[in-house]
Parts: sequence; structure tokens; C-alpha cells
Amino acid sequence: MNAKKKLTVKVSSFTPAEERAARSERIEVNEAEPYGWMARSESGAEQDYHLYCEPRTRRLACTCADFVFRGNAEPGYECKHVSAVLKYLGRRYLAEDYDPQHQHPHAA
Repeated sequence: MNAKKKLTVKVSSFTPAEERAARSERIEVNEAEPYGWMARSESGAEQDYHLYCEPRTRRLACTCADFVFRGNAEPGYECKHVSAVLKYLGRRYLAEDYDPQHQHPHAA
């Protein structure tokens, strides 16, 4: 009797940025007082991270260790909490503020 070996093929691999973005779907985001946003830790621990818009760069900054250690060294770095807040803001904008009647095409 011939036993067939199971062949496992990895269809695609994700970049670290894509993996962080996927994990961001499990992060709860809320408005923070007096400004910014709070992102609940994905691990389920009672750890929240404060996110705010960095005035100099006009980019989101996060208080998590991942962002603190990598965010300053890698321009454009987004931790999973930054990704979660960007998704939160996009969804809120589309639900509350987006008006297709006032969207202007860019001049060619």
C-alpha cells in the first residue's frame, strides 16, 4: 500500500506591517480626554495605550513599547494600535462626515 505524504504549501506570506494591520481588527478604540484616542491592548490585559497626533509630523504616535522603540527609528512605522485608530477614524469619517456631493476631483 502506498502512503501519500501531505504536502503543505504556504500560499502567501505577509509582511510584518500586514500582520500588525490584521491584528488591529481586534483592538478596541475610544476617544480620549482631553485629546487623542485610547486603544485597548489586544492581549486582553487591562492595558490601554494613548495615541495622539504628533504636531511636528502630523502623524499618529502611540505609547506602546513597539511604537516607542521602532516608531522613531523607522519613518512611517505603524504599530497595530496606530493601524486600529486609522481604521476607526476612517470608519467614523465615512459614517458621519463624508459627503460625496462635496468631493472635488483633482486637477489633471
